[in-house]
Amino acid sequence: NRYKISPKNIISFHEHSGRAKVEYICQKLIEGKNIALVSESGTPIIQDPGYEVIIECIRRDIPLTIIPGPNAAISALAISGLPADSFLFVGFLPKSPSKRKNKLQELSSLPYTLIFYESPNRIEKFLAEIYETLGDRKACLVRELTKIYEEATRGRVSEILSGVKDKKIKIKGEIVLVVDGFRGELIRNFTEDDIKGEILNLISQGISKKNALKVVSSKYDIDRQTLYNLSTKI
Repeated sequence: NRYKISPKNIISFHEHSGRAKVEYICQKLIEGKNIALVSESGTPIIQDPGYEVIIECIRRDIPLTIIPGPNAAISALAISGLPADSFLFVGFLPKSPSKRKNKLQELSSLPYTLIFYESPNRIEKFLAEIYETLGDRKACLVRELTKIYEEATRGRVSEILSGVKDKKIKIKGEIVLVVDGFRGELIRNFTEDDIKGEILNLISQGISKKNALKVVSSKYDIDRQTLYNLSTKI
């Protein structure tokens, strides 16, 4: 009522809306209309069916932005185009090279979308660390969220790293890096020695036993009780 938006201009979008509704919305945007995706509770896209609209807009290069939300991490995730049903906020990594490597190793097998904060001065080196430890995953580098120079760069980690090196991607301002989680299949053929060796290897890198078990659980098709029983033998 405040903005004089007529009910005839409001359409519903939910998990049963179907492909036709997504096509309808995208077509209106292509025609030059402005559309706001509004959630009746919580932040849009976070475990929200509107994710399908965002993905299609990105696929068609339709510009999108986000009105300031609770924090940069959630806002960056919402417009990244990466899965928002399960995610892990990591924030800034430790400054120590060995601790940074250990932390990334700890995160390498987790199936959750990862959200990092990083400074413009260290982003090139950080992207190289991500590439080396996590691989060439899908990612989105977002800078200057909700400000006049807001920019979201999507692609593989290698592509974003190349853009930063070549100065094609501006790196001024505050940065959020969103990285896809581990998408490999669970390892089903393994022995007890494989599991114990993996746990010992992670612990030797300074990772706690508790977190080492989490990493192993995300890589191997093994139930918790069996994993716990094996860990007690170490």
